[in-house]
Amino acid sequence: MRALSIAWKDIRHVYRNVAGLAMMLVAPLLLASALGAAFGSGDNFVIAAVKTVVVDQDAGAGAGMPAAGAALTGALTSPDMADLLRVTKAATPEAARAAVDAGEADVAVIIPPGLTAALMGDGSAAAEVQVYKDPALSVGPAIVTAVVDSVVQSLDGARAAALTSAQLAASLGVTDPAALSEVATKAAEAFAHRVETGAPVALEERSPVTPGAEAAKRPNVASQVLIGMMVFFMLFGAATPARSILDEHRQGTLSRLFTTPTPRSTILGGKYVSVFVVVLVQSIILLLAGWFLLGAEWGEWGPVIVLALCGALIAASLGLVTVSFAKTPGQAGAASAAIFVFLGLISGNFVGTANIGGTFATVRRISPLGWLLEGWGNVLYGGSWASIALPVGAVLAYALVFFAVATYFFRRRYA
Repeated sequence: MRALSIAWKDIRHVYRNVAGLAMMLVAPLLLASALGAAFGSGDNFVIAAVKTVVVDQDAGAGAGMPAAGAALTGALTSPDMADLLRVTKAATPEAARAAVDAGEADVAVIIPPGLTAALMGDGSAAAEVQVYKDPALSVGPAIVTAVVDSVVQSLDGARAAALTSAQLAASLGVTDPAALSEVATKAAEAFAHRVETGAPVALEERSPVTPGAEAAKRPNVASQVLIGMMVFFMLFGAATPARSILDEHRQGTLSRLFTTPTPRSTILGGKYVSVFVVVLVQSIILLLAGWFLLGAEWGEWGPVIVLALCGALIAASLGLVTVSFAKTPGQAGAASAAIFVFLGLISGNFVGTANIGGTFATVRRISPLGWLLEGWGNVLYGGSWASIALPVGAVLAYALVFFAVATYFFRRRYA
């Protein structure tokens, strides 16, 4: 009970600090709201439709063969691409380039006259599809270029199919040039027809593969950013009551507490409890605010509660361990800020739970915050207990080590 009394006194002191409350609660919400609004009003990342001008100069190869230019134009104007591309047509390459230069279009796709012939191996020279873009843009032109590359590669498969079929027919004893040409033409036509009518460009929406997820989810941007900001600012929330140990030591009140019959372990235990409760309440408030204000769907309540508790434990342990070896509150504040920012950078707190992958996904596991964000990311994308087992185990191990280190230094100092 004495430990709880000490904890209650420290908790009340923290929540009387208006500036501290703004850092703990207002700052994470403002950052998450701003970034969520910047990327689609709190929903998933939204990209405005790319204004694209198409010039089709390809007449096909005759003999009933589908024109490659028509297939490419059809892919760009297909309903599946309507949310990404806003396509108009121009009569000449000059007109298309002028539209881009004037800012009326973002990208111009110029299809050369001999595209079909070049793909079929009949052209006297290679044909090149030109993508003329506004140099100030990057995302939109990259989307158009990816679509064009995909379609051209698919159409190039028609040429490969024709050559392979002709070679196969020749190996079976067909020597008549007309027969070989007919086999190649039919193979190419069949391939081209499948490309033309079978949606040659398919953009598949996939969420990260999450173990234990029954159904894929797509959390909004605000919720992903809020998790990263919440975990990051919980460290500062923990450091505030943790530094009260140094404040009371400097003021002499801690020494007077040690002269009472209350064991020193009880006094330090009360300090530990206050730090844990402060950051736990902070996380609960931010999670509820994200739910009500930002439309966040955190996932199953069981895993969410466990992750919130783990977050409070790791924040409290880090807050205490960064204070335990400092001699003054000023030293503790400077050391804590440096350590927290470093951990936030390598853990990816500033990008939240976004699935970056690659080397960064491995590097972030060096930090307990990276493990915690991984667990939150799994839950946000539909995961359940199985998806957080490893991250929770890693976070608890880190927290146990940090609490042990902090206890060692405090006992050594106040023995």
